[in-house]
Amino acid sequence: METLRPRLFGTDLRLAETADGLDLQPIGTSDPALVAGNDNIAQALLLRLKVRQGELARLGWPAYGSRLHELIGEPNIARTHVKLMALAREAIAQDPRVKEVVDVRVQLKTGERDTVFLQMEIVLIDQPTPLNLVYELNLEAP
Repeated sequence: METLRPRLFGTDLRLAETADGLDLQPIGTSDPALVAGNDNIAQALLLRLKVRQGELARLGWPAYGSRLHELIGEPNIARTHVKLMALAREAIAQDPRVKEVVDVRVQLKTGERDTVFLQMEIVLIDQPTPLNLVYELNLEAP
């Protein structure tokens, strides 16, 4: 089954957070790093949450992404949390490698007034163990 994962979940370029957004993560001085298997599906799902739905429409992917950005500026209260959970579930469920989004919860961090952590339990196709994914979102308006 291990040999199936890289094919099933693919291989892609590893991306890293930078001050300007996302960039390729290099190996040494020149070659870009790769990500495969479960790490690739985790990266792909996090990217789906980061990209605004419709942002890639000109590239032929109008439904790709999430609508989480619509809640930036909303108060960090239970009503907003329910909306966040629904929008995250909707975006993650779009990926054809996702069999089921079992659970989405909001976790708050003490001292972080505008930051929420979306904790998700996701069952992937052909995988007996769910993927646990955490996505950090700042609700503070720019």
